[in-house]
Amino acid sequence: MTSITNTNTNTNTNTDTDTDTDTERERWRSTLDAREAVLAADLRTAAAELPDARNTDDTERARAPARDPIDIADERLQNGLRYAEAERDMAELRDIDAARMRLENGEFGFCIDCGTEIPRARLEAMPAAARCIACQERHEEAHPAEVRLPPDL
Repeated sequence: MTSITNTNTNTNTNTDTDTDTDTERERWRSTLDAREAVLAADLRTAAAELPDARNTDDTERARAPARDPIDIADERLQNGLRYAEAERDMAELRDIDAARMRLENGEFGFCIDCGTEIPRARLEAMPAAARCIACQERHEEAHPAEVRLPPDL
């Protein structure tokens, strides 16, 4: 069972099904927590490595020894990639927060667009997934600017 819903209206009883649901809910919560920890660590690393544009003084740059233009271009490219990765990580953290809310509301594991159950394999790969694959593809076609690459690319 991938979807997590609380169908028990009597909170004083605890059937095997409720225990399984509670166990599943806790497992998904732990999975989301673990991913959040990885992303937070990545963001701390990025913050330490990336230059702070607000503190970069033009006079300081002018006093620096002449640098090879190719090195400068490469550094800018690498910084741009790091910023893009940090933005992607922050967006995934927002997705994790939304997944936690769905988990608490009993809506986790159901597509937010069509309401069908999201396959377990998809949730295993992307625990914060909010849509089934078909709806996600439609969403990406309608909103191409919001398409994000997976963390490993």
